[in-house]
Amino acid sequence: MKTEEIKVTQDGKTVTTLTLADCEQYHGLKRCGGLALCFRMMKYALDKLVSEGEVARRDLITLKTAFPGPGITDSAEMIGRCVTRKRFMALPAEDIKAPECIFGKLYFEIGYGNKVMKLTAVDGIVSPEFLAAGRKFYTGTATAEETETWIGFKGKLYDAVLNSEIPDLMKIEIVG
Repeated sequence: MKTEEIKVTQDGKTVTTLTLADCEQYHGLKRCGGLALCFRMMKYALDKLVSEGEVARRDLITLKTAFPGPGITDSAEMIGRCVTRKRFMALPAEDIKAPECIFGKLYFEIGYGNKVMKLTAVDGIVSPEFLAAGRKFYTGTATAEETETWIGFKGKLYDAVLNSEIPDLMKIEIVG
């Protein structure tokens, strides 16, 4: 996969170019599946929602999700400043029809102004073993060996996300 870039502006004059490597530096971990997934989804959505020839304005980017994992949250913050500027919302997962993840469900709404792209992960994107390992890790009950297994699962998800097209990973609907 080639290096993808997202161009954003805060003031309409200065353009910031962001890559997955920038998000990884901000997040503090490399090869994080959720971080890569959010980066690639936001790139895909902004390419479709922002008018051709324009640079995405950070103040118009929003993210709603039923899976507010740390990688998702940090990509949304790095790209759109969604968390600090209160344009990030964790949705209650109970009523959402989407595959489960460690906590919540793999459902996302990326907004740009009055346009919204809804993305729902396809079934099988994460295995039951991935879920079990992640839940043990995040509850603090994972052994050293189970932690290594979890890191391996995250790396496999990262590779899958980078080596797939977003429409192969997600069901997509554009509203507005």
